[in-house]
Amino acid sequence: MQYRQVPEEPGTTTARTVPTGDVDLAATLGAVAWLPGDPTVRVGASRFERATWTPEGPGTVVVTWDGGSARVEAHGDGAGWLLERAPRLLGCEDDVTGFDPATPPLRDLWRRHRRRRIARTGTLWHDLACLVVQQRVSRADAADQWRRLVTAHGSPAPGIPGLWVPPAPEVVGRLSTPKLHLTGLERRRAQTLVTAAVALARHQDLADSDVAAGTAALRSVPGVGPWTTGCLAALTWGDRDAVIPGDSGIPSLVAWVLAGRRRADDAAMLELLEPHRPHRYRVLGLVMASGRRPPRHGPRGRSEDITRL
Repeated sequence: MQYRQVPEEPGTTTARTVPTGDVDLAATLGAVAWLPGDPTVRVGASRFERATWTPEGPGTVVVTWDGGSARVEAHGDGAGWLLERAPRLLGCEDDVTGFDPATPPLRDLWRRHRRRRIARTGTLWHDLACLVVQQRVSRADAADQWRRLVTAHGSPAPGIPGLWVPPAPEVVGRLSTPKLHLTGLERRRAQTLVTAAVALARHQDLADSDVAAGTAALRSVPGVGPWTTGCLAALTWGDRDAVIPGDSGIPSLVAWVLAGRRRADDAAMLELLEPHRPHRYRVLGLVMASGRRPPRHGPRGRSEDITRL
Protein backbone atom coordinates (compact mmCIF):
# COMPACT_ATOMS: atom_id res chain seq x y z
CA MET A 1 0.00 0.00 0.00
CA GLN A 2 1.42 3.37 -1.02
CA TYR A 3 1.11 6.40 1.27
CA ARG A 4 1.89 9.95 0.23
CA GLN A 5 4.08 11.70 2.76
CA VAL A 6 3.04 15.23 3.69
CA PRO A 7 6.16 17.34 4.25
CA GLU A 8 5.10 19.43 7.27
CA GLU A 9 5.26 16.42 9.62
CA PRO A 10 7.65 13.85 8.15
CA GLY A 11 6.95 10.31 9.29
CA THR A 12 3.81 11.17 11.24
CA THR A 13 1.41 12.42 8.57
CA THR A 14 0.30 10.34 5.60
CA ALA A 15 -2.56 10.39 3.13
CA ARG A 16 -4.31 8.19 0.61
CA THR A 17 -7.31 8.23 -1.71
CA VAL A 18 -9.98 5.60 -1.13
CA PRO A 19 -12.56 4.76 -3.83
CA THR A 20 -15.97 4.83 -2.12
CA GLY A 21 -18.43 4.41 -4.99
CA ASP A 22 -21.88 5.57 -3.99
CA VAL A 23 -21.41 5.22 -0.21
CA ASP A 24 -23.10 8.05 1.72
CA LEU A 25 -20.10 9.07 3.80
CA ALA A 26 -21.93 11.76 5.74
CA ALA A 27 -24.44 9.23 7.04
CA THR A 28 -21.90 6.43 7.46
CA LEU A 29 -19.33 8.47 9.37
CA GLY A 30 -21.94 10.51 11.21
CA ALA A 31 -23.01 7.30 12.95
CA VAL A 32 -19.56 7.14 14.61
CA ALA A 33 -20.33 10.24 16.70
CA TRP A 34 -22.53 8.86 19.48
CA LEU A 35 -22.43 11.82 21.88
CA PRO A 36 -23.09 15.53 21.29
CA GLY A 37 -20.11 17.79 21.80
CA ASP A 38 -17.67 14.87 21.75
CA PRO A 39 -14.21 16.52 21.85
CA THR A 40 -12.69 13.61 19.89
CA VAL A 41 -14.79 13.97 16.72
CA ARG A 42 -16.19 16.56 14.29
CA VAL A 43 -18.58 15.76 11.43
CA GLY A 44 -19.51 18.09 8.57
CA ALA A 45 -21.33 17.79 5.26
CA SER A 46 -18.17 16.68 3.44
CA ARG A 47 -15.53 16.42 6.18
CA PHE A 48 -14.97 14.07 9.11
CA GLU A 49 -12.28 14.42 11.79
CA ARG A 50 -11.58 12.01 14.64
CA ALA A 51 -8.79 11.89 17.19
CA THR A 52 -8.27 8.48 18.72
CA TRP A 53 -5.90 6.05 20.40
CA THR A 54 -4.49 3.21 18.32
CA PRO A 55 -2.24 0.27 19.28
CA GLU A 56 0.61 2.35 17.82
CA GLY A 57 -0.21 5.53 19.75
CA PRO A 58 -2.34 8.63 19.29
CA GLY A 59 -3.61 9.53 15.84
CA THR A 60 -6.02 11.80 14.03
CA VAL A 61 -7.89 10.83 10.87
CA VAL A 62 -9.37 13.44 8.53
CA VAL A 63 -11.70 12.39 5.72
CA THR A 64 -12.88 14.72 2.96
CA TRP A 65 -14.98 13.65 0.00
CA ASP A 66 -16.51 14.78 -3.25
CA GLY A 67 -17.99 12.27 -5.64
CA GLY A 68 -16.98 8.62 -5.65
CA SER A 69 -13.75 8.84 -3.65
CA ALA A 70 -12.46 10.18 -0.35
CA ARG A 71 -9.15 11.68 0.66
CA VAL A 72 -8.01 10.26 3.98
CA GLU A 73 -5.25 12.02 5.86
CA ALA A 74 -3.82 10.80 9.16
CA HIS A 75 -1.53 12.41 11.71
CA GLY A 76 0.51 11.20 14.67
CA ASP A 77 2.10 7.94 15.73
CA GLY A 78 -1.03 6.02 14.77
CA ALA A 79 -1.23 7.51 11.25
CA GLY A 80 -0.16 4.37 9.40
CA TRP A 81 -2.50 2.19 11.45
CA LEU A 82 -5.43 4.51 10.71
CA LEU A 83 -4.71 4.73 6.99
CA GLU A 84 -4.39 0.98 6.59
CA ARG A 85 -7.87 0.56 8.06
CA ALA A 86 -9.47 3.56 6.35
CA PRO A 87 -11.70 1.52 3.98
CA ARG A 88 -13.22 -0.17 7.01
CA LEU A 89 -13.97 3.15 8.67
CA LEU A 90 -15.59 4.46 5.49
CA GLY A 91 -17.91 1.46 5.28
CA CYS A 92 -16.31 0.20 2.07
CA GLU A 93 -15.93 -3.31 3.49
CA ASP A 94 -19.53 -3.51 4.71
CA ASP A 95 -21.20 -6.31 2.76
CA VAL A 96 -24.87 -5.67 1.89
CA THR A 97 -25.17 -8.88 -0.16
CA GLY A 98 -28.50 -10.55 0.35
CA PHE A 99 -30.23 -7.61 1.99
CA ASP A 100 -33.27 -6.77 -0.10
CA PRO A 101 -36.37 -6.26 2.07
CA ALA A 102 -39.51 -6.80 0.02
CA THR A 103 -42.19 -5.28 2.24
CA PRO A 104 -42.68 -1.93 3.97
CA PRO A 105 -41.52 -0.25 6.04
CA LEU A 106 -38.03 -1.71 5.56
CA ARG A 107 -38.34 -1.80 1.78
CA ASP A 108 -39.01 1.95 1.69
CA LEU A 109 -36.36 2.75 4.31
CA TRP A 110 -33.75 0.76 2.39
CA ARG A 111 -34.61 2.56 -0.85
CA ARG A 112 -34.15 5.88 0.93
CA HIS A 113 -30.96 4.99 2.83
CA ARG A 114 -29.37 2.25 0.70
CA ARG A 115 -26.10 4.24 0.36
CA ARG A 116 -25.57 4.23 4.11
CA ARG A 117 -23.00 1.68 5.28
CA ILE A 118 -21.76 0.42 8.63
CA ALA A 119 -18.45 1.95 9.72
CA ARG A 120 -15.84 -0.16 11.50
CA THR A 121 -13.60 1.96 13.72
CA GLY A 122 -11.24 -0.72 15.06
CA THR A 123 -10.43 1.66 17.95
CA LEU A 124 -11.35 -0.69 20.76
CA TRP A 125 -10.03 1.27 23.73
CA HIS A 126 -11.54 4.58 22.57
CA ASP A 127 -14.93 2.99 21.95
CA LEU A 128 -14.98 0.95 25.14
CA ALA A 129 -14.02 3.90 27.33
CA CYS A 130 -16.75 6.05 25.80
CA LEU A 131 -19.35 3.30 26.22
CA VAL A 132 -18.45 2.68 29.87
CA VAL A 133 -19.08 6.37 30.51
CA GLN A 134 -22.53 5.97 28.88
CA GLN A 135 -23.60 3.05 31.07
CA ARG A 136 -26.78 3.72 33.09
CA VAL A 137 -26.84 7.51 32.65
CA SER A 138 -28.62 9.93 30.36
CA ARG A 139 -27.05 10.93 27.09
CA ALA A 140 -26.59 14.51 28.30
CA ASP A 141 -24.78 13.39 31.46
CA ALA A 142 -22.63 10.94 29.50
CA ALA A 143 -21.64 13.65 27.01
CA ASP A 144 -20.58 15.99 29.81
CA GLN A 145 -18.64 13.30 31.67
CA TRP A 146 -16.90 12.05 28.53
CA ARG A 147 -15.86 15.60 27.65
CA ARG A 148 -14.43 16.14 31.13
CA LEU A 149 -12.59 12.81 31.12
CA VAL A 150 -11.02 13.44 27.71
CA THR A 151 -10.01 17.06 28.26
CA ALA A 152 -8.70 16.43 31.80
CA HIS A 153 -6.66 13.29 31.07
CA GLY A 154 -6.30 13.12 27.28
CA SER A 155 -4.07 15.19 25.00
CA PRO A 156 -4.47 17.62 22.08
CA ALA A 157 -4.96 15.81 18.79
CA PRO A 158 -1.90 15.60 16.53
CA GLY A 159 -2.23 17.71 13.39
CA ILE A 160 -5.75 19.10 13.97
CA PRO A 161 -6.34 21.96 16.43
CA GLY A 162 -9.41 21.78 18.62
CA LEU A 163 -9.72 18.00 18.90
CA TRP A 164 -8.62 15.84 21.81
CA VAL A 165 -7.22 12.30 21.92
CA PRO A 166 -8.79 10.17 24.68
CA PRO A 167 -6.44 9.26 27.51
CA ALA A 168 -4.35 6.16 26.90
CA PRO A 169 -5.38 2.99 28.75
CA GLU A 170 -2.12 3.16 30.70
CA VAL A 171 -3.13 6.63 31.94
CA VAL A 172 -6.67 5.63 32.92
CA GLY A 173 -5.42 2.46 34.58
CA ARG A 174 -3.50 4.61 37.07
CA LEU A 175 -6.37 6.98 37.91
CA SER A 176 -7.89 6.79 41.37
CA THR A 177 -11.63 6.65 41.98
CA PRO A 178 -11.60 10.16 43.56
CA LYS A 179 -9.98 11.58 40.41
CA LEU A 180 -12.61 9.94 38.25
CA HIS A 181 -15.32 11.28 40.56
CA LEU A 182 -14.24 14.73 39.41
CA THR A 183 -15.37 13.84 35.89
CA GLY A 184 -18.78 12.75 37.20
CA LEU A 185 -18.21 8.98 37.24
CA GLU A 186 -19.53 7.22 40.31
CA ARG A 187 -17.61 4.34 41.88
CA ARG A 188 -19.11 1.55 39.78
CA ARG A 189 -18.36 3.07 36.35
CA ALA A 190 -15.01 4.38 37.60
CA GLN A 191 -13.96 0.88 38.64
CA THR A 192 -15.17 -0.61 35.36
CA LEU A 193 -13.22 1.99 33.38
CA VAL A 194 -9.99 1.39 35.32
CA THR A 195 -10.34 -2.41 35.12
CA ALA A 196 -11.00 -2.22 31.37
CA ALA A 197 -8.00 0.07 30.89
CA VAL A 198 -5.68 -2.36 32.66
CA ALA A 199 -7.09 -5.28 30.66
CA LEU A 200 -6.69 -3.53 27.30
CA ALA A 201 -3.36 -1.79 27.88
CA ARG A 202 -1.61 -4.53 25.88
CA HIS A 203 -4.54 -5.96 23.93
CA GLN A 204 -5.97 -3.12 21.83
CA ASP A 205 -5.41 -5.21 18.70
CA LEU A 206 -8.21 -7.50 19.89
CA ALA A 207 -10.45 -5.58 17.46
CA ASP A 208 -8.61 -7.24 14.57
CA SER A 209 -9.86 -10.63 15.76
CA ASP A 210 -13.21 -12.26 15.07
CA VAL A 211 -16.09 -10.26 16.56
CA ALA A 212 -17.51 -13.23 18.48
CA ALA A 213 -14.15 -14.11 20.03
CA GLY A 214 -13.32 -10.48 20.75
CA THR A 215 -16.58 -9.61 22.47
CA ALA A 216 -16.51 -12.87 24.42
CA ALA A 217 -13.08 -11.95 25.76
CA LEU A 218 -14.33 -8.51 26.77
CA ARG A 219 -17.21 -9.97 28.76
CA SER A 220 -14.64 -11.31 31.21
CA VAL A 221 -13.98 -7.70 32.27
CA PRO A 222 -16.17 -6.91 35.31
CA GLY A 223 -18.80 -4.32 34.38
CA VAL A 224 -18.66 -5.05 30.64
CA GLY A 225 -21.93 -6.77 29.79
CA PRO A 226 -24.19 -7.49 26.80
CA TRP A 227 -25.17 -3.85 26.19
CA THR A 228 -21.56 -2.71 26.02
CA THR A 229 -20.33 -5.62 23.92
CA GLY A 230 -23.33 -5.28 21.60
CA CYS A 231 -22.44 -1.64 21.01
CA LEU A 232 -18.78 -2.57 20.48
CA ALA A 233 -19.72 -5.26 17.97
CA ALA A 234 -21.54 -2.59 15.96
CA LEU A 235 -19.13 0.33 16.33
CA THR A 236 -15.68 -1.21 16.70
CA TRP A 237 -16.14 -4.34 14.58
CA GLY A 238 -18.79 -2.96 12.18
CA ASP A 239 -20.79 -6.18 12.63
CA ARG A 240 -23.79 -6.02 10.30
CA ASP A 241 -25.65 -8.53 12.51
CA ALA A 242 -24.97 -6.95 15.91
CA VAL A 243 -27.81 -6.58 18.38
CA ILE A 244 -27.88 -4.31 21.43
CA PRO A 245 -29.76 -5.83 24.37
CA GLY A 246 -30.43 -4.09 27.67
CA ASP A 247 -31.23 -0.63 26.26
CA SER A 248 -34.30 1.11 27.65
CA GLY A 249 -35.34 2.66 24.35
CA ILE A 250 -34.24 0.49 21.42
CA PRO A 251 -36.78 -2.39 21.75
CA SER A 252 -39.78 -0.05 21.68
CA LEU A 253 -38.34 1.90 18.76
CA VAL A 254 -37.86 -1.30 16.74
CA ALA A 255 -41.37 -2.47 17.60
CA TRP A 256 -42.91 0.89 16.70
CA VAL A 257 -41.22 1.22 13.32
CA LEU A 258 -41.46 -2.43 12.25
CA ALA A 259 -44.77 -3.46 13.81
CA GLY A 260 -46.60 -0.35 15.01
CA ARG A 261 -46.37 -1.45 18.66
CA ARG A 262 -45.61 1.20 21.28
CA ARG A 263 -43.87 -0.98 23.83
CA ALA A 264 -41.51 -3.93 23.59
CA ASP A 265 -38.80 -5.73 25.53
CA ASP A 266 -35.59 -7.38 24.35
CA ALA A 267 -37.35 -10.65 23.55
CA ALA A 268 -39.89 -8.91 21.32
CA MET A 269 -37.15 -6.90 19.62
CA LEU A 270 -35.09 -10.01 18.90
CA GLU A 271 -38.16 -11.75 17.49
CA LEU A 272 -38.79 -8.85 15.08
CA LEU A 273 -35.13 -8.76 14.02
CA GLU A 274 -34.66 -12.52 13.65
CA PRO A 275 -35.93 -12.78 10.05
CA HIS A 276 -33.29 -10.28 8.97
CA ARG A 277 -30.17 -12.24 9.92
CA PRO A 278 -27.32 -11.60 9.09
CA HIS A 279 -28.31 -7.94 8.78
CA ARG A 280 -29.95 -7.22 12.13
CA TYR A 281 -27.79 -4.21 12.89
CA ARG A 282 -28.41 -2.87 9.39
CA VAL A 283 -32.13 -3.06 10.13
CA LEU A 284 -31.54 -1.31 13.44
CA GLY A 285 -29.68 1.46 11.62
CA LEU A 286 -32.58 1.90 9.20
CA VAL A 287 -35.01 2.05 12.11
CA MET A 288 -32.89 4.79 13.70
CA ALA A 289 -32.65 6.66 10.40
CA SER A 290 -36.42 6.55 9.92
CA GLY A 291 -36.92 9.47 12.31
CA ARG A 292 -39.99 7.75 13.73
CA ARG A 293 -40.35 7.54 17.51
CA PRO A 294 -43.03 5.83 19.61
CA PRO A 295 -45.38 8.30 21.35
CA ARG A 296 -44.56 9.14 24.95
CA HIS A 297 -47.04 8.54 27.73
CA GLY A 298 -46.94 9.56 31.35
CA PRO A 299 -44.22 11.53 33.15
CA ARG A 300 -40.90 11.84 31.44
CA GLY A 301 -38.19 9.74 33.03
CA ARG A 302 -34.56 9.16 32.19
CA SER A 303 -33.61 10.91 28.97
CA GLU A 304 -32.67 8.49 26.20
CA ASP A 305 -31.72 9.47 22.66
CA ILE A 306 -30.96 6.34 20.72
CA THR A 307 -30.52 8.21 17.45
CA ARG A 308 -26.85 8.27 18.36
CA LEU A 309 -26.40 4.64 17.25
